[in-house]
Amino acid sequence: MVALQNEILSRPKVRKILAAQHDDGWIGNELHGVYVQGLDSSVSYLLGSGVERDSPPMKRVAQALLADETQGKPYRTTFRGGDALDRGGRGGNKAVRAGVLADLGEEDNALVQDELKTVITYLRDSLSYNTVDDFSVTNKRGIRYYKENAHFPGANHIDLLSATQSWRTTENMELVKTSLPYCMKIMRGQSVSPTFKSGSHFVAPFNFNWHLGDFRIEDVNPDSYALVWWLRSLYGLSTLGGIMDIPEFRKTYDYLYQLVVSKDILTKQNDQSLKRFREVLSIEDSWRSEKSVICDVFFHGMITLHRAGYDMSR
Repeated sequence: MVALQNEILSRPKVRKILAAQHDDGWIGNELHGVYVQGLDSSVSYLLGSGVERDSPPMKRVAQALLADETQGKPYRTTFRGGDALDRGGRGGNKAVRAGVLADLGEEDNALVQDELKTVITYLRDSLSYNTVDDFSVTNKRGIRYYKENAHFPGANHIDLLSATQSWRTTENMELVKTSLPYCMKIMRGQSVSPTFKSGSHFVAPFNFNWHLGDFRIEDVNPDSYALVWWLRSLYGLSTLGGIMDIPEFRKTYDYLYQLVVSKDILTKQNDQSLKRFREVLSIEDSWRSEKSVICDVFFHGMITLHRAGYDMSR
């Protein structure tokens, strides 16, 4: 295992990311962004590539996130609108930091626990809505945005649940099984996710893909990002306990299983979709060989199914 970890740490992409790690442990030049530049995506790539979260580089990232934020480091930049989203509990800078800390094993941190309380509140309050109009409105320009005190779960909320364990009481697990399909039902038929209004500006929060049950591989033809966003959602949900007990989600994972065993996950993608896959989900350092492409695409599908509880050894 030590030899394998050293091999992983010596890979070109991993080395490139670690070369962007500052003396205090922070990686890149912003909290949220593409890997190398953004700390969250960099950590996600490193962990997905097999870098252990208790390795020295990952421990230094955790220390950087837990350190006093008033140090004024120019590379510790947050994303535009993040503070406004935080004030409404909609998954801004605090949610991103909490998510990275949770991924690195720092679940007991006060920030993570506070964000988890917000998530449970959002899940519970979402059950009080009957339609999308109960928590959002549309202005004269046709922009739909959340009402001021709306509580509707987003992608960061659900990702945080998937990465943590302490919230998993019997009551909360039942809440998840009830709330998630209920939210899917409310959002059915909505082609555009609501944005968030902060003063006179609109900020796009991290909306969850409530339409993931409707995805078909042919959707990559009009939208080259369709597959990668769908796979990211399923990967994040795959460790959310009890997810397979929800029929709407079980049906979706079964569809992914069929894509993998039939090889359609590779053969029915177009060139643009494969390009997006490489940009967003690729682990391989290079796609110069057909073997690298096959390994990347099938690995992501298989690891997601494995995490969800499917037997992928056959």
